Amino acid sequence: MSTLVLQLPERRRLRAGAIDESAAPSRRREYAYATSDDGIELDAHGDAAASLLPKRSVVIAVVREADVAWHRITLPKAPAARLRAAIVGVIEEALLDDADKVHLAVAPLAVAGQPTWVAAVDKAWLADELAALEKAGVFVDRVVPMAWPDDPPAGHFHAPAEGVGSAQSVVLTWASVDGVANVRLDGG
Repeated sequence: MSTLVLQLPERRRLRAGAIDESAAPSRRREYAYATSDDGIELDAHGDAAASLLPKRSVVIAVVREADVAWHRITLPKAPAARLRAAIVGVIEEALLDDADKVHLAVAPLAVAGQPTWVAAVDKAWLADELAALEKAGVFVDRVVPMAWPDDPPAGHFHAPAEGVGSAQSVVLTWASVDGVANVRLDGG
């Protein structure tokens, strides 16, 4: 089964002194990608616009580390139709945005009544990114985070889209059973 893994561009954020995003010209989306024909060995990689991405049978979109907020909760015991509302009731005060503006994803194999992790992602941003891919004929089968709470702990260094090339822009992402932390190496 041939696979295309692509990284979604970093979500734009307001910065001090930033220009209103609605007035800014629309940005060109480029996606870092990798392909594998067998799921084991890397065949190709690069950067391309959505319309130029290689065609594969399975497409996996990866959300960057800073675009996912993790919340540790005890998964409520609720019927599937009411599970989202029950989860929102548990984490509503911890969310940085209105619950209707956030896409929530529960960890795989989560069991009701047991502690689990819930990922929160900006819903409008994610829908916009997926729509841009679909418009170019790239249909995403799965959306996964770049890092998630796990044991054993794991870490990696990366540079955010803004500030690439600067030694001060390097970030350490550390994932453990306690969550995921993004630490700028230039302090802060």
